[in-house]
Amino acid sequence: MRVSFTDPFWRVVITIALLVILPLGGSNAAGEYSAVRGMTTAQRSFVYTMTNPDGPNAIAAYEANPETGELVFLGTFPTGGRGTGPVDSQSPLVANTDGTRLFAVNPGSDDISVMAIGPDGLLTIVDEPVASRGVAPSSLALRNNLLYVANKGNADEPPNYSGFRVGSDGSLTRVRRRVTLAIGDNPTQVLFNRDGSMLIGIRFGSGGLDCFAVRSNGKLRLLAELNNQRGPFAGVFNPIANAQLIVADARLPGATSYLVSEEGSFEQIAAISNAPERAACWIVAHPDGQRVWVSNTGTNSVSLYSTAVGGLLSLAGTHNTAAFGRTPFEIALDPRSRFLYQLNIGASNQSINVLRVTEGGGSAGLEDVGAIGVPVDSSPIGLVVTTHW
Repeated sequence: MRVSFTDPFWRVVITIALLVILPLGGSNAAGEYSAVRGMTTAQRSFVYTMTNPDGPNAIAAYEANPETGELVFLGTFPTGGRGTGPVDSQSPLVANTDGTRLFAVNPGSDDISVMAIGPDGLLTIVDEPVASRGVAPSSLALRNNLLYVANKGNADEPPNYSGFRVGSDGSLTRVRRRVTLAIGDNPTQVLFNRDGSMLIGIRFGSGGLDCFAVRSNGKLRLLAELNNQRGPFAGVFNPIANAQLIVADARLPGATSYLVSEEGSFEQIAAISNAPERAACWIVAHPDGQRVWVSNTGTNSVSLYSTAVGGLLSLAGTHNTAAFGRTPFEIALDPRSRFLYQLNIGASNQSINVLRVTEGGGSAGLEDVGAIGVPVDSSPIGLVVTTHW
């Protein structure tokens, strides 16, 4: 495994997660799938995660019941690349806006795969994987026809941010200039702001945020960086406020909001600690701009934060999800924001947990639906929900 986890917290989390692999899922549930086959194309939603073992990589596909959110396993689809086992990053798997293309990192073979999504949710690889132009790609940001990847690097090769143009056929063409970081920076996410004019890089290892202007040719120009933050891990822009960035901070632990100026500078608005919850890492925002959820990896729970005018944050509640899986990683909302999906990589019960989104803030605005296992011998990363309307 080439990714080096130097942070003591991650050494503990990954060690626990690798002690045992639960033999869940693993075979095509064709019989169960037939129960939802009668849905119209306009109603069909699909959930994807990467199996990412230390070996040939694949994407596990599920169909979601539009009324209950429950998942039915469809099968696994090889990416043509290799995995490494657990990777600490947000968005190693992303989809385009119309749900026809899926982009996945292969951290073990240092490349990116493009998969075509069929109307039945099944996947077909588009050509051969493309070199990520770095070591251990971990996070992807997609905006229109521009794709950026954060490569973690290793003890010999520094991390970087690299860009690609996405062709109409899904092909990737590199943007010539890369941004090189320092060894040990451990970038855990890249993301675009809402209008695509800026790219943000989050460096968990060195506690920093980078802001770049995105030029018309896809190249980046550094605008500003903010260092000496406690533990920024992943972020999301407020869906209704382009200048507000909300970050899950693993070492706070909790959430921090920032104002990102037109010049790219960062100004902290609020920082909310949620102790005794631990390792607040993965984050997702509701389209109403008033709610964000954070996955607490160290305490097997999801917390809800309310966002107010100006980017102020308040803790609205926490929902324990330990009964449905341990060591929660990425979380994702379905396109209609009716269900929250949570990926659990824990040693004893790897799963995708389904939670219904409620209007009240009690219990983090979530109700338990249930969980489904991931394929045997997985070290899953990434979680994407797409819908064919």
